[in-house]
Amino acid sequence: MALSYISASFVIVSLLSISFTLTSVRADLINDVCSKALKPAICLSTLNGDPRSKGANLEGLATISIDISLKNAQSTRGLVNSLLKQATDQQAKTRYSSCLENYNDAIDELGGLPSLLKSKDYSGLNIHASAASDGPSTCDDNFTSEEPQLKAASEKLQGIISIILVISNLLKG
Repeated sequence: MALSYISASFVIVSLLSISFTLTSVRADLINDVCSKALKPAICLSTLNGDPRSKGANLEGLATISIDISLKNAQSTRGLVNSLLKQATDQQAKTRYSSCLENYNDAIDELGGLPSLLKSKDYSGLNIHASAASDGPSTCDDNFTSEEPQLKAASEKLQGIISIILVISNLLKG
């Protein structure tokens, strides 16, 4: 009977150790990815803020990042569309129209990422994520400091897309 108590205690301690190790490994995975991201603070906030990140592997983190970047790009496109409707001079309208095209292109690129991830085409994932990042970056080139809300949304999107780039590089090996 004393032997079974010792055995049970050993099993419980072993299981707890494994559980703590797995939790630590997952936190280390997010920290490792985010340390390589364009905007580490955005990366940490994005991945730690999503409950799906708990226990996720690299592909799971990529899925989460793709989902969030797509939603963020759609939201920012809505902002650009709103700014376009409010624009009064032709120069501003032209710049916002150009930005709208940039965000449409980014959304198209992001929309194709889940199938590339599913097929384990990590190079394609990297190429198309990079192309998606070009949209907000090109839009930024049209504005200096007159649109801080758009600039902030663009920087956040680029930071989230950089998570996908980091993960695709890690998955490529």
